[in-house]
Amino acid sequence: MNPVPVTRLRLKFYAFAALATVGVVLNAPAWSIAASAFLCAAVPLAMAIQCPGRARALFLPDRAADAAAPTRKVVEHAESR
Repeated sequence: MNPVPVTRLRLKFYAFAALATVGVVLNAPAWSIAASAFLCAAVPLAMAIQCPGRARALFLPDRAADAAAPTRKVVEHAESR
């Protein structure tokens, strides 16, 4: 089975955290806040069970990707000439 990319899981984690926060702010029903909070906690827990290193990557984005970003821009600029 292929692992799900960390970026996709990070987006789901942030989305569930945002839903729980908005639910609290808007005084949503308790069950919807609890469901969002449960799913928010389940994402890192599932990643920790699969591989602890990937769970760490959920909270600490890969700095190597940020360092490579200017290189990609330079390559795209060079190809457009």
